[in-house]
Amino acid sequence: VKVDSNAGIFVTMNPAGKGYGGRSKLPDNLKALFRAIAMSAPDNELIAEVMMYSEGFTHAKELGSKLVAVFKLSAQLLSPQQHYDWGLRSLKTVLRVAGQLVYAEKKKVGGKAIPRAAEESAVIKALRINTLSKLTYSDTEAFNALIGDVFPGASVQDITYDEIEAAIRAVLAKEGLQPLELQVKKMLQFYEATQQRMGVVIVGPSGSGKTVICQVLRQALQSLGRRIPTYTMNPKAMPREQLLGKMDHDTREWADGVLTASSRKVVKEDADVRSWIMCDGDIDPEWIESLNSVLDDNHLLTMPSGERIQFGPNVNFIFETHDLKFASPATVTRAGILFIS
Repeated sequence: VKVDSNAGIFVTMNPAGKGYGGRSKLPDNLKALFRAIAMSAPDNELIAEVMMYSEGFTHAKELGSKLVAVFKLSAQLLSPQQHYDWGLRSLKTVLRVAGQLVYAEKKKVGGKAIPRAAEESAVIKALRINTLSKLTYSDTEAFNALIGDVFPGASVQDITYDEIEAAIRAVLAKEGLQPLELQVKKMLQFYEATQQRMGVVIVGPSGSGKTVICQVLRQALQSLGRRIPTYTMNPKAMPREQLLGKMDHDTREWADGVLTASSRKVVKEDADVRSWIMCDGDIDPEWIESLNSVLDDNHLLTMPSGERIQFGPNVNFIFETHDLKFASPATVTRAGILFIS
């Protein structure tokens, strides 16, 4: 193969070792062929400001610096949990949701500029949508106080889903379950997470109601006329080849795994059908690191055969696990977290 001299090969890597499981170091003879480039810490305030201007904010400079301040203070003042992420990926998700809210507000007034208070309210709403679901009980109070300090005097109402909430309560009554307010709130947070992120991790001990949250929300959405096919598997119950498929080295024949077979079915569904691929079991870097490109903005599953499956926005990967002890930071930053104690 003749390679164009204008082509470049870039390798982005996380350090193999502490905090990153399932990684191996680049061999020395290969490392010698690449020129190392050190990455400096990004200027989050500038990134937030530019993204906000592109999303249609008029007070982007001021609101961007306040948003970054909330992230910095949260990292310093809240308890250090394994599943917390106050990095750039999380910030981008908040900015994207805030942009959608501002766009919806502008649509109501015929595309005119909206007042500063409305923009501020959209930023706080987006912050709460993406953050409250993963906080522990004590950190929730501290975070709300923090927002009150950074955005003094701002009024905020959370986004309400009256139709879905009514459907959830109807399903709970039909199943003979007690309608706990906190659990209903978690179901709505789970619904929000599935809309914002491709990967959602439900973290909580056995018996805390993780499966009930998924099943009740699914039944509620189905009662509203939506189709939600689910594919459930326990990734730790089978070897990696059985999960992700394998290539026969002699015949070059490809055999699909459980996850790849489900992925093929999912991508054939219509755009209005939201599919859930549920991985119920421990999160282990050995298999979840293979899903990194699926869970980030690429939504692309690359199989060992070289074949690629491109997912649309109507697919969610849902992970049920009791803790994220073995999950690498790469996994935590890519997924929306729903914490249940």
